[in-house]
Amino acid sequence: MRLRHIEVFYAVYRTGSVTGAAQELNVSQPSVSKVLRHAEDQLGYPLFRRNKGRLEPTEAAHELFGEVDEVYRQVRSLRQTAKNIGARRGGHIRLGLLPSLGFGVIPEAIARLRDEHPDVSFELDTLHSRDIASSLHERELDLAIGYGSAAKSRLAVRQVGEIELLVAARKADFVPAGGVVDFEDLDGRDFIGLRDSGPSGAVLLDEIDRLGITPREVVTARTYYVALALVQRGVGLTVVDEFTARSMPGADVGFYPFRKPVVSPVSAYFLRDNPAAELLTGFLDTVEETLGAKPDPRA
Repeated sequence: MRLRHIEVFYAVYRTGSVTGAAQELNVSQPSVSKVLRHAEDQLGYPLFRRNKGRLEPTEAAHELFGEVDEVYRQVRSLRQTAKNIGARRGGHIRLGLLPSLGFGVIPEAIARLRDEHPDVSFELDTLHSRDIASSLHERELDLAIGYGSAAKSRLAVRQVGEIELLVAARKADFVPAGGVVDFEDLDGRDFIGLRDSGPSGAVLLDEIDRLGITPREVVTARTYYVALALVQRGVGLTVVDEFTARSMPGADVGFYPFRKPVVSPVSAYFLRDNPAAELLTGFLDTVEETLGAKPDPRA
């Protein structure tokens, strides 16, 4: 099928008639009929059958439409991207971040930067720690912000702050003495683990392994938000980063620091040869200031 065939087929399928397709495409009805017949001749099978004045799709048409609809979604995305590129004036940052950073910290940093540089635009995407390097190498992102500080091949890394991990527990089930948690408090307790907690979770796991402490992991979740929903329902305790804690207030759930604080770096990654390095550096200065001014999530 040629592009014109696809365009006419899509319009006829959606409107159910040549008349509707002609109106949608702003062309004559004979033109639509001619292109549709040519498409069927090229394919060697019918796409529509006429029934009481309407064109009913054949099974082949139903099957084709799934693919054609995907093409149209991509075309719409292409048009929007082209429009956005034309509207950019002061630089554009494609930013990837962990979900927990999308509440508070990064939105605040973006707002601060745009107050000073209103022509800078952003495109945001959430990702897991394991996807940072591939997304940058494949040029899907200009910048990624996550936890940890491990060097990655061909990537520059800049630490912009740090996070503290907190124990989340339903107050009816667990309130530590003095409001702080000893690692031993987790031993044998029902616990909600995180499958993709990344470097921040690894810091905690290394410590409890070293001490020989064994929480009873009754559920394994993929996100902090699901883990917190389980905590609210009394399934067990979990550990979350302070950003998530700050974004999920609730009178029935408490957030408690460890007596020996468990912290993990917050780092930014970008390609060493990125042509927008100056713009990225300016934004990261703002992120670092925002992290430095963060309020206490336990207040």
